[in-house]
Amino acid sequence: MGANRISARHRTAASEGFSLIEVLVAMAIFSIGILAVYSMQIHSIRGNTSARGITENITLASAKVEELLAQAYDHADLDVGLHQATVPGGYQSLQWQVSEDCLGGDFQGHKCVQVRVTSVASGLRQKDIRIDFVKSNI
Repeated sequence: MGANRISARHRTAASEGFSLIEVLVAMAIFSIGILAVYSMQIHSIRGNTSARGITENITLASAKVEELLAQAYDHADLDVGLHQATVPGGYQSLQWQVSEDCLGGDFQGHKCVQVRVTSVASGLRQKDIRIDFVKSNI
């Protein structure tokens, strides 16, 4: 009967808690997981920043297209040639190129307009948006 008590005592003492090696291995695995999540967060922030820049460029180009479509056919902004506008902030460039009767001789009384917005993101990469449309003399 005494041998059974000692055996039960040893089993209980040996199975309680974690060893130092088990804790270190668990911490190493947990740390690797945290680093992976951190890396994904960095990539997500970069992607969101890039998407924001593209969205801003598209918004600016679309606003200019709507403005030009609302102008009269003989407005100064629709004169043949290259035009530029200043954009607040200084990191975007807004240009539009106007050419007359660009669809050929069969289609007269129209102007082809190409609106281009370029921006520099973080001084490294350019984001370029171009929207083409035709303005008719109606």
